[in-house]
Amino acid sequence: MALPDGNHDDAGHPRLPAAVTAEMSRLFSAGHSLLPLGGPDSKAPTVAFRDRKRLPLSLVMDRMAASGSETYGIRLEGILVVDVDTDTPEARAYVDRRFGSSPARTVTSRGYHLYFRHQGPKPVAVRLPGIAIDFKAGNNEFVVGPQSRRTDGICYVPEGQVVARELLPIFQDHDAISPGAIAPVSATSGRYQQGTRHDALKRRAHQLAQTAESFEEMFADLVGFRDWEIESPEDFPDGKIESLASWYWDKRERGELWGGQDSVVQLRRHAIFKLAKQGEALAFLLYGVLLATHGHQPDGLFAIVPDGFREKGLLRAGRRQIYAAIDVLLGTGLLVCRKKPRGKRNHYLYQLADGREKKREGSKLILVSDKDTHSPTSPDGLAA
Repeated sequence: MALPDGNHDDAGHPRLPAAVTAEMSRLFSAGHSLLPLGGPDSKAPTVAFRDRKRLPLSLVMDRMAASGSETYGIRLEGILVVDVDTDTPEARAYVDRRFGSSPARTVTSRGYHLYFRHQGPKPVAVRLPGIAIDFKAGNNEFVVGPQSRRTDGICYVPEGQVVARELLPIFQDHDAISPGAIAPVSATSGRYQQGTRHDALKRRAHQLAQTAESFEEMFADLVGFRDWEIESPEDFPDGKIESLASWYWDKRERGELWGGQDSVVQLRRHAIFKLAKQGEALAFLLYGVLLATHGHQPDGLFAIVPDGFREKGLLRAGRRQIYAAIDVLLGTGLLVCRKKPRGKRNHYLYQLADGREKKREGSKLILVSDKDTHSPTSPDGLAA
């Protein structure tokens, strides 16, 4: 099959090893952008490539052949490579715990490369005893590709195929600091310092509670995090770690652990049956979206803006249909209106309910008609 630039899936070159050209052709066909490499260490680009579009495969091979090189690079647009420079038991355990694994793996001269799909900033390099890890990402960075052979005889051996970018696993950093926060890591030891250690342990416990298969697994991983990442780990004995792990695990078991897009949302059976008996599919869908967005704050108030739902692609129904669905939820008691428009606030504020709430003395449960609706000015439709 001919490619857009005139190259072919089975492209080869008479002056390059077949294993190299076959792998390059496969990667190029999968959509990757390649570079010719060379120089004394066999790892320097032999063409200018910053901010340039993808080079034709034939050009890359010709440049390699002309310089006597058998190495090429893979540009990393939409990709992050975890570059492990120390293939030690400590490094492997660290990578598995913090980033997980990827089937796209290449053995290098000192360690290995793991490929992930990723957009955004990359983590800071890791320098710990027995552990050295760098990160490369973005269209202006590259790594040496699999099957490349340097002039010193070192070959980059593929242990798993580098597949198309959209098929790579998504990069996850389980030790990531929330946006805007300052990483509380010692510049000398690479560990979380005094004054920041407890927060780091809580963040890690929260992350582990979302993914661990058992409490025992979560506790063991949290102990490992303490031992590897915390300065003076003896200040946090196993009993204290177990207590912290138990608190987050109990939250998970009760469905109260909020984890953003990975959170588990509880939907009570009686709510499903209430809406199902009325044949209100849109009301059911609206209720699910509201639960996913506000369920972690049971007492929270929020506005409902139909135009915002439509613009974000959460609901495709028209305004009147969404207003009607709101009235269904109000009528079933799965949603209550807590505040009317007042002053500059020109929208109603709602609260999720369980459908069993009884009107208390002095309380105000307000049903809103589709003629007296909600502010369409909010940009997201889910203002809280």
